[in-house]
Amino acid sequence: MLLLGSTMRITEAGNCEFSPRKVRSARAIYAFWHSRILMAVCYYRNTGINCLVSMGKDGEYISKVMNRLGYGTVRGSSSREGVKALILLKRGLAEGHAAAITPDGPKGPKQEAKGGAIVLSKLTGVPVYPFGFDASRKIVLKSWDNFIIPLPFSRGVFFWGNPVSVPADADEALMEEKRMELQAEMDRVTLEAGKICR
Repeated sequence: MLLLGSTMRITEAGNCEFSPRKVRSARAIYAFWHSRILMAVCYYRNTGINCLVSMGKDGEYISKVMNRLGYGTVRGSSSREGVKALILLKRGLAEGHAAAITPDGPKGPKQEAKGGAIVLSKLTGVPVYPFGFDASRKIVLKSWDNFIIPLPFSRGVFFWGNPVSVPADADEALMEEKRMELQAEMDRVTLEAGKICR
């Protein structure tokens, strides 16, 4: 993964002042699609971000790799240990560690935002910062998320969107409105990253 990343020309666009490479802030919940994990983990390594990782055997392996790359990991998902995971991410934010969530993980549906990041924003008052990624040349796997693997020497783009903030007194209707806002913004940043790569 690191070797592949070293061959690529990776840039950031959009509201990239929110990028952890530009500003190290504990007041951030980062959101990106599950299919974009590979280069996100590579490019933003050694930033101390706490990442939500699934409970399965794959998650155990991923957790060990991410720890070696300078991330903290919190185990859980929307289906297993979800509440516990949110509590641990909330604690991490209070202790000075930003959080990262793939809102469509760990099993999809692909590119459909679930509510975990929105709930965490409500509990902490910390905005959600969505970003997308694409590559000029890539392999798209036939997995549930259509996982992408950039080809060596391709161009990669991280496109940063507008933050989504959730007030502490948000009711169910407003929470759903914010989830849809996050969905729309994540769809947009994915499209924008793809446009730049093309």
